[in-house]
This record gives sequence, structure tokens and C-alpha cells, in this order.
Amino acid sequence: MKLSKTVGAGLVAGLLLAAGAVQAGEKSFTVIMSAYDTTIPELNVEGVTVKNIRAFNVLNEPEAIAVHKGAKVKIVVENKSPISEGFSIDEYGIQEVIKAGETKTISFVADKAGAFTIWCQLHPKNIHLPGTLNVIE
Repeated sequence: MKLSKTVGAGLVAGLLLAAGAVQAGEKSFTVIMSAYDTTIPELNVEGVTVKNIRAFNVLNEPEAIAVHKGAKVKIVVENKSPISEGFSIDEYGIQEVIKAGETKTISFVADKAGAFTIWCQLHPKNIHLPGTLNVIE
């Protein structure tokens, strides 16, 4: 009985080590920047009328990326917005400009654990819906 517990524990430890090696490998993602331009001709709220409201938002899809600490990360960013967009992760020193219709590959090692904001450094923050890079210990 004691031998089977030892063999079982060794097998579990080996599986965990193998899983860790897979998790720390290269992780690839494709992020698509899409622009949504909406115009509301007229809005009446509580007796106040506002005309020609325009909302322009850029959304990174997917919004969140998760990797394990130590992983090599490759992010292919496709800009489907009609204008240049930024792709920044401050804590990793990433600050790229992706022109309209352009695709750019960003590679780095996820050597810091935590939740980091992915944002556009080119435009006001209220235009872009930020994403998140989650690096798990």
C-alpha cells in the first residue's frame, strides 16, 4: 500500500511538472481592433433634447488574455479600425502603433505576474474600451 502511494505521488508530481512545461511555453493570440461608429439623430430624456449624438468606440477582441508567468507571448494585432490605433501594455514597455488595415505581431516574455491594462496611447481613454493581460503565477 505504501509503495502504491509513493508511485501515485510520483506520477502526480510528474504530471504537474509536465503541465507546467506546457503552460510556460509559447502562447499565441490574435487580437482584433474593431471600431464601432454610432450616430443617434435625436435623443429626448426628461424633457431635454439632444441632436446628432455620435459615439465612436474601439474594442479589442478578445478583451482579456491570460497566460502563466514565464510564458513566451505572441500577440497578432489586426487593426480593422479606419484610423491608426495604439496597443500599449505599460508594465511591459510595449507601445505600438498599428495603422488602419495593418497587422502587427508583438512578442514578449510574461515575466511579471498581475493584471495589466491593454490600452491605446494615441487617443482619449474614453474612446477605447481597454483590455487586460492577466499573468498568473
